[in-house]
Amino acid sequence: MESTQTTPVTATEKDATSTGKAFVAALADRDFEKLEACLHPEVQFRALIPPGLRERNGSTEAAAQLKAWFSGADRMELLQQEVYPVSERVHISYRFRNLYSDGETEVIEQHAFCDVHEGLIESIDLLCSGFLPETEG
Repeated sequence: MESTQTTPVTATEKDATSTGKAFVAALADRDFEKLEACLHPEVQFRALIPPGLRERNGSTEAAAQLKAWFSGADRMELLQQEVYPVSERVHISYRFRNLYSDGETEVIEQHAFCDVHEGLIESIDLLCSGFLPETEG
């Protein structure tokens, strides 16, 4: 039988995890100023979304891209989130339900691998499901 040992989490990993959680919380609240504050001023943002690749440079452009994606719904519900270190990077994932006044709902899930240094996200490599109609099941 193999033994499994848990590697202790370093202070740097805790900082990166805290930054990742703050990023998700700001996005869930649609507080794009707080979200931008999680980003390094020269952050490199790369996102693969259903229409194709999106690249943004700098915290203002990256936050503006996220705002463009997430500000249209009347209400958002955070359904799931995970934030954990992967070696020297942090994995951030979340799933939201968007609700609209006409009764329509949709889901979106994103997974991001980020480089975090001194509490700021310096790079984001993101994969997006797209905004999909919510189905039963």
